[in-house]
Amino acid sequence: MTYCSISDITAAISNSDLAQLTNDSGGDTVDSSRIIDALNYVDNIIDGYLRGRYDLPLAVIPDELKYLAVDFVVYKLYSRRMFSEIPDSVNKSYQNVIKILEQIQKGTFNLGVETSEAFGNPALKTNKDSTSSSVNKFYTSEKWDEYDL
Repeated sequence: MTYCSISDITAAISNSDLAQLTNDSGGDTVDSSRIIDALNYVDNIIDGYLRGRYDLPLAVIPDELKYLAVDFVVYKLYSRRMFSEIPDSVNKSYQNVIKILEQIQKGTFNLGVETSEAFGNPALKTNKDSTSSSVNKFYTSEKWDEYDL
C-alpha cells in the first residue's frame, strides 16, 4: 500500500534538491529509484504502526496519512546524506510524524476509518498487552510502563 506518491514528493521538494538528495553521481537528474526506495520504507514503517489497529490495506488513505508519509519520505531522503545536516524543519516534521504514528497506534489519534477486529480481540493483539502462555515475571505491566515515552 502506498501512502503517498512520487508526485506528492516532487510537489514537496524542488527538483534541484531532489537531484542532490537522490543522485549519488552528483548529476542534476532525479533518481526516482531512490524515491521509490524511500516510499517503500515509509509504507512499511507506517503499516507497522497501523497493524493490529486497522485492517490493512486501508480501503481509503486518509489525508493525514498522506501528509505524514510525505514528511517521512522527505526526512528519509535527507537522511541518505550522512555528511550533510538535515534542516531543522525536516527534523521537526519527522519528530511530529513519529509522535502522531505512536498516537495512532495507541488509539489517541483517530484516522476516521474502521479499526480492525483484531484490536478488540486480546488474543490477536501484538503489543505489550498480549496474553502469553508463559508467565514472565520480569516484564510486568509496571516494567513495561517504564519504557513508554
